[in-house]
Amino acid sequence: MIKLIQSFIYFFRYLFFINNVDILFYAPQHFNRPHNNNLYFEPLIQACKKNNLKYIFFEEPVFSSSSCRNNVAVPFDFIFYIILILRRLNLSDRFIGRILRYTFLRNLKFKNYIVLSQSLLEFFKGVNPEAVFFDLQHGIIHTNKPNYILNRRPTKNLIEHNIQLLLTGKGYKQLLTNSDLSDYFSSNSHVIGSSLVSENSFLHSKPNNCIFVTLQFTDDHSKNQNINLLNELEEFIDNHPHYIFYLRNHPRYNNEVNSSILGNKENTRWSPSNFKDCLKLCSIHLTAYSTSVFECASYGIPTLFLVSIQKDFNMFNTDFSYPLENNINSIKENYLDNRLILKDWFSEFYVNFDEKMFLSLLK
Repeated sequence: MIKLIQSFIYFFRYLFFINNVDILFYAPQHFNRPHNNNLYFEPLIQACKKNNLKYIFFEEPVFSSSSCRNNVAVPFDFIFYIILILRRLNLSDRFIGRILRYTFLRNLKFKNYIVLSQSLLEFFKGVNPEAVFFDLQHGIIHTNKPNYILNRRPTKNLIEHNIQLLLTGKGYKQLLTNSDLSDYFSSNSHVIGSSLVSENSFLHSKPNNCIFVTLQFTDDHSKNQNINLLNELEEFIDNHPHYIFYLRNHPRYNNEVNSSILGNKENTRWSPSNFKDCLKLCSIHLTAYSTSVFECASYGIPTLFLVSIQKDFNMFNTDFSYPLENNINSIKENYLDNRLILKDWFSEFYVNFDEKMFLSLLK
């Protein structure tokens, strides 16, 4: 309720006062990480500060998320509730954007719109169709990724809104351009890098008996897929009683399965809240297909993959060519060499943030 009141007061002022900004950042709250920061936007925002670019950051409330709110972002709650109400009247997001363009957002002027997860693209097109629209990569992109590319063509939402993709590495751009029959991605995707590669140190010189598990129970899967993952993981944990498994729920976990079944086992623990602390603690990573595979690889930590849903989610084999054998004994026996192999593989998909490239794309 406090965020809603703060949001109303903030947007009420747009009825009377003009705010011209170079960049409007927008993201749902579940992208917040340690200390409530949005790590994806952080290097871009620092570039804005360094180059005297005026920006504003709106945060969308996510009712099912357990993540905290970002203290430096403007809560978008008031406008978001209006959007939800008007959607019930079967109004399109673009039409709702046009309505608010002449009311609570009439004095908000922005040249560029940078978003995570393509949130409210159509709405903000209605607010300001003249702005340049960017989608900042926040996870893995593969050749059958909803909202990006399907059947070897970019999805309708990208083409209709002329969305420019901001990518973390040349491997992703090559993957998209090679798979795209329309040639859209060759000129509409740009490698600006990521803060994910700010550190390059190895965290482990040898394997220990601690395994970091990034759980994938989300509504991206069917009920059966989530159950299959749960059963497979439970069996894996039971078959490896001499290992300690540190469990971490997905940021969008919303009780799709009862994960307490896993947490109640003798050889499981819930992981520390800080992601880096999890990596320091565990020398091996276990998941189905998480973005964390790349984050672990950046520190030389190998991943074991669950296979029960690989028929539909096998991109680490087909698209990314993960370089290690999916075998715990092989991973442990070749641990030192595997670290170097992972570093080389990781560098194909993630490079250091390129401030000059980012600035050159702005309107």
